[in-house]
Amino acid sequence: MRSAIVATVLNEVRHIREFLDSLERQTRTPDVLVVTDGGSVDGTTEILRQFASHTRLPFRWQGVPGNRSQGRNAAIRLADTDLIAVTDVNIVEPEWFERIIAPLECGKADVVGGWYEPLGDTPRESALGAMTLFSLRDIRPDSFVPASRSVAFTREAWRRVGGYDERLATAEDTVLAFAMRRAGLRFMFEPRAVVRCWTATSAVEAFRMYRRYAFSDGRAGTLGMPQTHYGRIYAVYGIAAGVLVLGFWWPPAWIALVGGAVAYAFVRVRAVVRLGLWTQIPYSILVGLAVDVAQMSGYAAGRVHALPALPLDGPARAIRPRRGT
Repeated sequence: MRSAIVATVLNEVRHIREFLDSLERQTRTPDVLVVTDGGSVDGTTEILRQFASHTRLPFRWQGVPGNRSQGRNAAIRLADTDLIAVTDVNIVEPEWFERIIAPLECGKADVVGGWYEPLGDTPRESALGAMTLFSLRDIRPDSFVPASRSVAFTREAWRRVGGYDERLATAEDTVLAFAMRRAGLRFMFEPRAVVRCWTATSAVEAFRMYRRYAFSDGRAGTLGMPQTHYGRIYAVYGIAAGVLVLGFWWPPAWIALVGGAVAYAFVRVRAVVRLGLWTQIPYSILVGLAVDVAQMSGYAAGRVHALPALPLDGPARAIRPRRGT
């Protein structure tokens, strides 16, 4: 069976050279490597042309105007292989492709979820990574929802659910994974297939990123699905608001509110505590608050613009993208 690595990029000039270099260090070479560009204007396409001219990899790239879902589907069509490994602009560890594709080749799974770790050179960057990515110790392998920064699946699995839903600009990988689970496809978690990814660099960037994700989740109606916490967040802040109002009639309620807020803050920053980044705890609490507000507001806005036919209840609609240059 032929296999491919596919990725889609947009204005990634800051990191794309490191990404491409990591692909060249893979212990196994794919039959084809396909990158689609969504319309970069920062020099990314020039780097792709340079890479194509000197790499020994079977590399193809194409401009595909549109969102990330359109780029991913176009890359998979261009690859035209039986097995597909998907990533984003990350540092891909040398054994990543070999490890994530193996369960598909031997027929043990239709979908393989790999793992991802944050990149960070400073305590602040490490804390932000801990606050914005899952911790491996918190993952349940049987219900893990893979992200397209580290996932692989058969072409038949992708075709069966209609591919990535091209109405979604973000959270498209979550919707795809839920559709694949609903279709009864076999999932496997491979934590040794690791990519190192860049994360938000500030509380403001984290807010914007999570609001985009939550908006797409709201459009797709993912409330209550694995690894989504919208119901819990709404409940926590709803109870807090109720206790705050109760305090005007019964002031001891405010003591309970403060105690609850402290406990919740500790839960939110527990990953930072595990890393021993004590000086970053105040900032991490701010990041946690920003992420919570982003998720609540983004999900609510997404529900206002809900998709007319939810991909969770059937195959996603795969719209053929326009061809780029």
